[in-house]
Amino acid sequence: MMSAILHNTFFNASLVAGILMMLFSFIIRKFPPRTMKSWYGYRSYLSTHNQKMWDEGNRYFTRSAQTLSWILIPWGFLAALLFSTQSKFFMYVTIVPVVVGILYICGATEWRLQKMLKPGENEYINQEGTDYPN
Repeated sequence: MMSAILHNTFFNASLVAGILMMLFSFIIRKFPPRTMKSWYGYRSYLSTHNQKMWDEGNRYFTRSAQTLSWILIPWGFLAALLFSTQSKFFMYVTIVPVVVGILYICGATEWRLQKMLKPGENEYINQEGTDYPN
């Protein structure tokens, strides 16, 4: 029974990731993390710079994740309908969009937060004033 479910083409990375991203984006939009000390939310160096960047980072990432889920879910259904078995090529067709999409929304969110920095504000300098790799 479980093997039949796992080997079904409708159990693919794009479909599962799309549904999970839709669920998580709904939860985070409905119950946004209020502070940076929350146990959930989009957390990076730039997003924890201040409260305004934390709020914007979570808002932007959540909307981007929801948009990505609207792309991944139909893609997963299409892949399930086009393939009869879970072949190696099928795995690539369903996993690559998930990885590329997540990398894209993380990069886009960081770019958005980078634009929010004030001119001359250097986010890469720690309290002692020395540079460190991010």
